[in-house]
Amino acid sequence: MQLLGAWYAKLQRISNNLNGISQKHELSFEQFLVLEQIIEEDRNSPSELAIFFKTSMPAVSRKLNILQAKKLIHKIRGEQEDQRLMWVTVTPEGNDIYEAIKHELLMWGDEIDIKELNLMADVNHYLSQINHQEQPLNQV
Repeated sequence: MQLLGAWYAKLQRISNNLNGISQKHELSFEQFLVLEQIIEEDRNSPSELAIFFKTSMPAVSRKLNILQAKKLIHKIRGEQEDQRLMWVTVTPEGNDIYEAIKHELLMWGDEIDIKELNLMADVNHYLSQINHQEQPLNQV
C-alpha cells in the first residue's frame, strides 16, 4: 500500500499544478480539457463530449454554459427541422486561452521526473490488474 500512497501524493501534486496553470487564465483544468476535446479532437457536440468524459448530458450542458458565459465557445443550434441538435465551436478568445494554457502545460510537463511517471504507470498497471480480477466472470 505504500506504492498507492506515493502515487496519490504525486497525483495530488500534479493535479494542483494543472489546476494552478489553468486558473491563471480563469479556467479550471476540466474546462481546459473540454476546450481541448473540441479543438484537437473535433468533438463538437454535447453527446460526443458526454461519451468521452463518461458523464451525463446535463453535466456537459453545465460545463458548456460556463464556457459560453466566458465567451470561449459558441453554441450553434440545428436548423428548423430539429433545434434540439447543437454544435459547439471555440471562439478566437477561447482558442487563444487554450493555446496559452497548452504552452504552459508543455513547459511544465518537461519538468516532470521520469521516476514520477514510472511510479504512476506502475500503480496504474497494478490498479487495472485489480479491477480486472474483481470483474464477474461474465464480464471478463
